[in-house]
Amino acid sequence: MKRIASLSGLLALVFVGCGLISSPPIDNPFGLQGQQSTINLQAAYGNATATANFDDITLNSRLTPTGFTYNLAISNVQFSGSGCPSPLPTSVAVSANVTITVSDNPTSGPWTASAQANNVQFNLNASGSGYTVSNLTGGSLTFSNLQTLLNILQTGGQNTATLNATVSTTSDPDLAGCTMIITWGGGQGVLKF
Repeated sequence: MKRIASLSGLLALVFVGCGLISSPPIDNPFGLQGQQSTINLQAAYGNATATANFDDITLNSRLTPTGFTYNLAISNVQFSGSGCPSPLPTSVAVSANVTITVSDNPTSGPWTASAQANNVQFNLNASGSGYTVSNLTGGSLTFSNLQTLLNILQTGGQNTATLNATVSTTSDPDLAGCTMIITWGGGQGVLKF
């Protein structure tokens, strides 16, 4: 029995060393749930920005994190404006480059941590007055400056998250001239150990 316990302890250490153990997902870690970006599509592409404030969180772990990944989420999308085709397309393919910057301003001086995902892809399918999102790929943003991010998340008081995206749409008919409104989901943060 002691050998089994020793072996399981050794395997746990190997998994930790390889980054194979992660925390339960942290829902809406940056307060982006329900935030909206309005994009004026010129030639079917445009820029999006969303900003949210969020409080510090407590990360209960006896292990030292080796990484933090934020998994992007989109609740729904709408198109409007006099430049939109009528009827709107039933499906739209979207690609985006997304950057998220998290900042804090404690008395010791400002902290900033960023992560980026290029070539995020998803499909939009007409549903009622808006579009539902499907097949979201490439939407995982991994922070390289982990210790700064952990300081922001755990200390210093209220924090700010800013999401910026360059969005390109492909559809028939084309959506150039439309206003695209993205309602962001909260997404999930995952600590790796």
